Amino acid sequence: MKIDLGLVAGLALLAFACSGGSQKAEPAAGNAPNQDDKEFKVFLLIGQSNMEGQPKPEAKDLMSNPRVQVLAYDNCPNLSRTYNEWYTATAPLHGCWAGVGPGDYFGKTLAAHYPNATIGLVPCAISGVDIDMFRKGVTSARRAEFRIPPDDHWGGAYEWVLERARLAQQSGVIRGIIFHQGESDTGQAVWVEKVKGMVTDLRADLGLGEVPFLAGEVLHGGCCDSHNLIVSQLPSQITNAFVISASGLVGADTAHFDLAGQREFGTRYGRTMLDALE
Repeated sequence: MKIDLGLVAGLALLAFACSGGSQKAEPAAGNAPNQDDKEFKVFLLIGQSNMEGQPKPEAKDLMSNPRVQVLAYDNCPNLSRTYNEWYTATAPLHGCWAGVGPGDYFGKTLAAHYPNATIGLVPCAISGVDIDMFRKGVTSARRAEFRIPPDDHWGGAYEWVLERARLAQQSGVIRGIIFHQGESDTGQAVWVEKVKGMVTDLRADLGLGEVPFLAGEVLHGGCCDSHNLIVSQLPSQITNAFVISASGLVGADTAHFDLAGQREFGTRYGRTMLDALE
């Protein structure tokens, strides 16, 4: 039976308004949101495990907003999601069994600021990967260690991100990129140039101009803290780039932020993106 997307969107927004602005997560129909391009703001979420999210959500984290949509990361029967279809966003954004990452509260922060817009999130993080996984025309020496959804046929993650981003562009406009990666490349000065190349290629291949690029620091005092000196170099090498501070955030272990930390981190990403878009 054909779904009237306009009717679905209208009913979802009515339910949202009547609930006071939030509701428990219910999967939306797996179809592209019926939105005008200018009102459907899309963001790419790229990185490794801290972008994916490790801590399991609590009840408050599962409250959803129909104006925040996620492009399904994989085929997840437990979440009633089909790869590359749009759903109302709720944790986990990545994978079928991941946790809360910065993308969750990033999306909520932007939706609160743009009451007439829908926020589209395109999750593209893979736990443990090195930066070479996201470089155009490069095959990581560690490629065999990782699975790229849904069937692992990709040579690298760059082509995968590009396909998902282009699909998202059929529904909206990509307004920015948020990024958290580096633990697997700690101390490697060449990482800055590699990240710059990734950003340059994505902007060119997707026709993004100089959309904001936000990169987060790694956990202060953790296993990879020394890498923050390298992360800090990104704004001097990449146009319209910003570093999101991890100061004061607590770890669940030596590498990963805890639940409270991920909530705050995502909010910081959101606030910085709003400043960059003004």
